[in-house]
Amino acid sequence: MNLAVLSDLPFWILIVPLIGFFLNGVVIPLASGGITKTKPMISGGIATLAMAVSFVLAVIAFTRLGGESGALQYTGFKWIDFGNLSVTLNLRIDRLSSLMTLIITGIGTLIHFYSISYMSHEKGVARFFAYLNLFCFAMLLLVLSDNLLFLFFGWEGVGLCSYLLISYWYEEESNADAARKAFLVNRIGDLGFVLGMCLLYVQLGTLSFTEMMALISPTTSVALLSLAAVFMFFAATGKSAQFPLYVWLPDAMAGPTPVSALIHAATMVTAGVYLFARMYFLFELSPELMTVVAYTGALTALLGGILALAQTDIKKVLAYSTVSQLGFMFLALGVGAYQTAVFHLMTHAFFKALLFLGAGSVIHGCDGEQDMRRMGGLAKAMPVTYVTMLLGSAAIVGLPIFSGFFSKDEILYMALGAPRGSWILFGAGLLAAFLTGVYTMRMLTQTFWGEAKAGIHGHESSWIMTLPLIVLALLATFGGFLGFPHEMGHWFGIEHSHLLSAWLAPVVQQVEIVTGSSPMPEIVVSILAVSIAIFGLVAGKTFLKNISFETSPVLKRLFVGQHFMDTFYSSCIVAPLYWISRRLVQTFESNVMNNIGGWIGVGSNWSGERLRLTQSGDIQLSMLSLMAGLAFVVGILIFWVAV
Repeated sequence: MNLAVLSDLPFWILIVPLIGFFLNGVVIPLASGGITKTKPMISGGIATLAMAVSFVLAVIAFTRLGGESGALQYTGFKWIDFGNLSVTLNLRIDRLSSLMTLIITGIGTLIHFYSISYMSHEKGVARFFAYLNLFCFAMLLLVLSDNLLFLFFGWEGVGLCSYLLISYWYEEESNADAARKAFLVNRIGDLGFVLGMCLLYVQLGTLSFTEMMALISPTTSVALLSLAAVFMFFAATGKSAQFPLYVWLPDAMAGPTPVSALIHAATMVTAGVYLFARMYFLFELSPELMTVVAYTGALTALLGGILALAQTDIKKVLAYSTVSQLGFMFLALGVGAYQTAVFHLMTHAFFKALLFLGAGSVIHGCDGEQDMRRMGGLAKAMPVTYVTMLLGSAAIVGLPIFSGFFSKDEILYMALGAPRGSWILFGAGLLAAFLTGVYTMRMLTQTFWGEAKAGIHGHESSWIMTLPLIVLALLATFGGFLGFPHEMGHWFGIEHSHLLSAWLAPVVQQVEIVTGSSPMPEIVVSILAVSIAIFGLVAGKTFLKNISFETSPVLKRLFVGQHFMDTFYSSCIVAPLYWISRRLVQTFESNVMNNIGGWIGVGSNWSGERLRLTQSGDIQLSMLSLMAGLAFVVGILIFWVAV
């Protein structure tokens, strides 16, 4: 795996979106006479072309890795060379980063193309497309960097771009507040990244992934490395929206819907999962931490599902759904199923991008309406959107042949059969799968079925918006066959049925479940999971159809609007910090700043009066001052020599 071929492909995959950012952010506004005069077709076409070119290059890189276990390496400039610390912009495409690159550029291209029509009514969309390109550049830097420092630059870059995109309609104060919330919560997690990175450098003397992996051995001090792993996990909880730092992600719905699809599907929120898969050799040093990771993921999956049930905004339902699905990924990471987590990351990118873009099509067709209670009967008015969202819903629920069926059932099997698995984790996963069926059916029922509400009739979106939906629907339907279960593969006589596992094997570790060691065979787990999912769909269509948390004052306070975690943060952290800040400002302002001018004047007068006494013209006083100064200098020299 250490063999690497020199190539410029990683550089061009990374740089092309940056060129698109420069064209839309600088060149097009100058040529058009201002940012507000740019045309959507031109700026959108440039941004989409940049992503498409990057995707084609990513496909070429992927094919060059086929049949080999090496990597494509690009060596750039040396950024830091100080003492023992030397950091160079090295880009590396191995089997993990190639998969991530295909997801980012492929789905990114579809989202950019979709945005041309979705944002056509906006003025100055060159700013929007420039931010989208910059976001993808930062995410590509994150996955292509071969060292932790430049990965951190990409990590921070996606955080900055998410702030710019969430607050795109910054004229509304709520949008600006949501962007600030996302930015600040991510900064809290990022503190853990900085501390973990510093500990790793102090202990290992390098930030390169390949060198760190080679240096970690049984003789390495596990204590500091385990602490570094804890800090890195804390960073991942912020970026990948795990409990308790998930609160920023639902508020990110304030941005345009393509932004929600980009952040929640293929890019930013999956950064924590990628970090775990890339640095599995570090996290495996602390089994206790990985148990915490697994239970955190299970709790997040359940909490996201419950909160999704309480929402009436179609985008908020999908936002909390993302929280729940990320919880499934961390559940897999915690039990050591790193390849399975990456598998679900991929399938989630397919069906969640589809669902978000489908929701955007619904909102666009309903003239900006997002409340599902005011929708209904849209299936006939929006047939393409309806069918594609139906396929995406089948995928997220985990119905057979759809992509979510393969990846989610594999997570449940690992949660039960892996050495760090347990019945508790398995049961939590099943309950989360049930909740997925309920809130998904509730969303479909209120949006597409039943009678149309007064004033909301809907109309199908343009082909520019529906074409990406069709492509993503195909991926959401058939993408799971890349991870066909081993046990089922043996039935059909397929030796290497799990293609994704075979592809990732050289670079990503996967826990092995010995045949017969699991309490239940994989096929039984799948049957049980599908049954639970179908029961959730039936429940969402029948006795839980009209579930409403707003009818109960207690449930409404806990789960609707500013739910219990937001209330906790506001009451116990934000409000005290504001109170302390106000008191410090008032005290400092009134007692220090308002008097500092007077203090300076009084001090100047006092010191001037005292210094004037030394300028009396008395020769004896002048000689005394001279001898005192000379004695002081000689004393310092004698002390210096003695030391």
